[in-house]
Amino acid sequence: MGVASRATAGLLWLLVLAAGVTSTPDSSPAPQTMSSTEQLSSTEQPPASEQLSAAEQLSQLVEASVQRVLERRAAAADSSQLEQLQHRLDLLELRAAAGQCQAPWKPVRSELVGGACEEKSEMQHDLKTVQEADPEPTEQPEPEPEPELESPPECDQSPSPLSAYQAPHQRPEKLACARSCLQLRDQGGAPQDGVYWFTGMPVPVLCDFSHDGGGWTLLLTAKSRDGWNLLSVRGRRERSPSLDDNYSILRHADTIRDLGNGTRFAYRIETQAEKGRQRWGGVWVAPRHYSFMAEYPDQTEVICVRKFDKWVYKSTGINKRMPWLHMLNADVGNSPTVLTTNKPGYTWGILLYDEGTTNYQHSPWSHKDATNSGKVLYWMREEFL
Repeated sequence: MGVASRATAGLLWLLVLAAGVTSTPDSSPAPQTMSSTEQLSSTEQPPASEQLSAAEQLSQLVEASVQRVLERRAAAADSSQLEQLQHRLDLLELRAAAGQCQAPWKPVRSELVGGACEEKSEMQHDLKTVQEADPEPTEQPEPEPEPELESPPECDQSPSPLSAYQAPHQRPEKLACARSCLQLRDQGGAPQDGVYWFTGMPVPVLCDFSHDGGGWTLLLTAKSRDGWNLLSVRGRRERSPSLDDNYSILRHADTIRDLGNGTRFAYRIETQAEKGRQRWGGVWVAPRHYSFMAEYPDQTEVICVRKFDKWVYKSTGINKRMPWLHMLNADVGNSPTVLTTNKPGYTWGILLYDEGTTNYQHSPWSHKDATNSGKVLYWMREEFL
């Protein structure tokens, strides 16, 4: 081989080495190629007449080598571009961002960018589907424990009367479920006359289920004149209801009245009860707004629906007026009247006299018919019937 040939071979070997240094290895092995020297040595030498000059051969070899270098650089750029796209898609997957695909780099090939955008859209759709199917658990604050409410004691649907020998009565652990004598009557069954302690009532009451339809609550018993005045008439021996001793829960009467739903309530007056029941009195109905604690004589729209014995309204007897507390002129002691059906200053139709000395037993009631009131029983029922 001549000097020119050896120089040419050496130059080609240097170009091959340079091409190998500037290239970037791919993930897949590059196809094995024969070196230029091997190609030259393996081929038959053409005739001398057909051989190219050294300069021409060198030019061709340089051009081929440069072309291969450029192709390998382009392949390396494509590989780097794909890595950047993969990194970008990883970020998009983590952020799950929506919108158009806009890469902050300039792609080498448009088809790579388009494919990446389509793949990103598919990745976003898959990510959304997974999130909807299996949402990430969020920590919920623990609810505050609700305060435990003490359960009310059970009430008695079918109570029996309290023992009369236990007066004054103590509040029982289990009250009657009904709230009044009338409600107990309306529950059905056959309740007995006697003392009951109803739900919602601060005191026990005495019920009458035997007269005038039943369901009556005793408000007052005046066995004698002793101890009665404008204070004691409101409440006296409240925990000892009795038909045989002085007693009053008059101040609770309006509360019982309000348990009714009708437009009227009923009250009943019995006098001379020591001689028997339902004497010299009767049953009246009054408008719902009338009060048992009225202090003026203006509650006159009452109707007597039943009379006990024969009597008529008169100024010297029972008046057409609901009993009222005689507070007028009481401070100067002009009248001993405490509870009456008459006008101010009249001395008949009185249920209660002051405890001062008088000749009446226990108060003046009806002239000539029933001069002495005797034992007085005053009842109420929150409904007409």
